[in-house]
Amino acid sequence: MDFRVINNETLPKIMELWDYCFEKNNTPFFKWYFNEYCLKENTIIGGFDEADGKLMNMLHLNPYVINLRGRAVQMPYIVGVATAPEYRGRHLFAPLLETTFSLLRAQQCAFVLLMPISAGIYRPYEFDYCYYRHRYEMPLAALPKVSIEEGVTLERTGLEQAEVFAEVYNAATAAYHGAVQRTPKNWQHLLAVHSGEEVKAVLVKQAGETLGYMFYSIADRVLTIQELIVKNTGARNALLRFAKQHVTEADKMVWLAEAWDKTYLHLQEQQYAGSLLPFMMARCINVREALLQLSVADTELSGSLALLIRDKTLPLNNGLLELGVAAGQLTVKSTVAMQDIELDIAAFTQMYFGQFSVWELAAENRLKIHNKEAAELLDMLFPKCNNYINEYF
Repeated sequence: MDFRVINNETLPKIMELWDYCFEKNNTPFFKWYFNEYCLKENTIIGGFDEADGKLMNMLHLNPYVINLRGRAVQMPYIVGVATAPEYRGRHLFAPLLETTFSLLRAQQCAFVLLMPISAGIYRPYEFDYCYYRHRYEMPLAALPKVSIEEGVTLERTGLEQAEVFAEVYNAATAAYHGAVQRTPKNWQHLLAVHSGEEVKAVLVKQAGETLGYMFYSIADRVLTIQELIVKNTGARNALLRFAKQHVTEADKMVWLAEAWDKTYLHLQEQQYAGSLLPFMMARCINVREALLQLSVADTELSGSLALLIRDKTLPLNNGLLELGVAAGQLTVKSTVAMQDIELDIAAFTQMYFGQFSVWELAAENRLKIHNKEAAELLDMLFPKCNNYINEYF
């Protein structure tokens, strides 16, 4: 295979494969993505047949900045992974992925994100879930009856109020972990796509302050909440009450809430309580870089441990590392000491993202503890977090 970074000359082949596998070329998203975004904002890698120059497969790298462990981290989001049908069954994804990882490591990227169509495609390459969501699907009439606090008002609005949405988003997600830092350009892209797909917006306000917003769409008598971001539960309840009032336009509501959402406590029918849904995967592609980027929150923490990491896909990540922490600083170096903790790269990624604690991973045999004191130190270095992300492209 001949791997290339796509340019304007080869972009039409990418567009043709996208049309075949994903959105058709006459849809709003396709037109926006390839006219306004591709090659201007992102990088695309294509694998070509060396014999005839045909595109065999592709992978898109869309850039984001993620709040991770107290730092703003540049992190590519892998989308648009596809293989042309005539080349399927040849195991061509592995070399494409390895080429991508080599490129990203050269750029000092430590992690990648990915939302899988099927987790089974990516698990062999040691991607794993670092984000979950609480999925609700219910008749609109089943939404809880809630009273709105005095002075709370609802206001339908257009999608041009990026600054208003951004203020609420920044205030709400400041308490979350793993959330995207949405720049004005991110908001421009998001709202342009929403506009093309006829997504609507409503604000909830009280005493002149905007407390939340909801992006939603109605199609085939289903009201889908695309994003509901609020500063408090009263604002959430007001927006859900607003959704409930659409019984003449829709029969059902679908919503991916934060993993820790407690709306189900107010439902009368237990079958609509929803369930936890795996949402987005991540993978560490450079262990040393990830550890060097780590911010130590507890400046009084001190000690050391030997960490053995295994990576089947990226041998450069394999190794026995001594982590030392003192005065808020982490040091990383190779060691020949006996390992205190051992884990594979997927478990390391989940621990780093804070999706699961050291003890939870150990209980599921994803992580082996040989030294309990070392495990306690590791758990303090990587405390469990409330992860949230809601980016789809």
